[in-house]
Amino acid sequence: MKKYLIRAFVYAFVLISAFASVNIFIDPYNIFHYSYPRNNGVEPNKNFIKTEYILHNPDKFDSFVFGSSRAGFVDTSLFPNGHYYNMCSSEAVPAEHLRLLKVFIDHGIIPKNVYIMIDDITCFVDPALHDKMLYRVPYPTGGPVDRLKFYLRYCDLITTWESLKVIRDHEDNDPEYTERYRESGSERLDKEPYYIEGAFNEGYWAGYYELRTEEAVSDIMAIKSLCDEYGISLYIVTNPLYYKTYARDVESGYIDFLEALSEKIEFYSFSSFSDITMDESNYYEASHFTPAVSAMMIDTVFNGAYDEDLWSQGFGIFVTRENREDYISFLRYQAEEKIEGYEN
Repeated sequence: MKKYLIRAFVYAFVLISAFASVNIFIDPYNIFHYSYPRNNGVEPNKNFIKTEYILHNPDKFDSFVFGSSRAGFVDTSLFPNGHYYNMCSSEAVPAEHLRLLKVFIDHGIIPKNVYIMIDDITCFVDPALHDKMLYRVPYPTGGPVDRLKFYLRYCDLITTWESLKVIRDHEDNDPEYTERYRESGSERLDKEPYYIEGAFNEGYWAGYYELRTEEAVSDIMAIKSLCDEYGISLYIVTNPLYYKTYARDVESGYIDFLEALSEKIEFYSFSSFSDITMDESNYYEASHFTPAVSAMMIDTVFNGAYDEDLWSQGFGIFVTRENREDYISFLRYQAEEKIEGYEN
């Protein structure tokens, strides 16, 4: 009986090792290849792999950009006050930025600067939803057992098998993918806007969006408290949402979120109907804006760039306690006027 149990254990161990080896080798979400991720056509869990990369290269960067995938097209070399790494990941929200910032600090990585790009995703997405999405599962912070559970979620032969078709059909036309990941964390900055039929027909909206102003503002304030505690310079900017996306957001309470945020903290706002947000050439589709737009944002925040026409449209306003009421009133008036005209 004892010999049988030993043999069964050995067979089970070999079988499990074989299954694990296959998953680790194929690794569609690049969990096991955080240092040199492969461009395989599957969206990697950037929240995890970028965090692992920074933890294993603690002295390579001194500042961070946080945001959703919309923050992806940021040229980190344009920041004048630090060596930035772009921590953007799919649909990332402040609760997840806070989580990662705590991880960095716990490992002795205290950044000089943190630049957070927020928008409708910030106030409409519940981070708990990401626990069910393999490319968005948050970084494990609960110790060895939590980490093991995290890895086991990616050792699923069915998921790996289903990913193989995507991987086989993917054509890698981005030879600098891995190097760019290691040096900046940003997306391909030379990517030109290209025509996608129907891409601008309507604003971007996910069916699970639900306004959560109090939670979002609380998470942002927790980040501010942490930055204040460790002497980290914090910059908060709102993304310039494509106007049809912005219009739908406004109807769902986005300006209410901005108003609540303005009562607590100062930030740069690029959210409005403007010549930038109403020009399709500034976007890849109704969600992601181009590197040229993010460069304008950086120029405004750090270099004091000023365009009177854009400023009068609400693009690039530094929202403070002194001007916040006027600014929010302007956004509401502008939205009412533009949306009414847009619908007519």
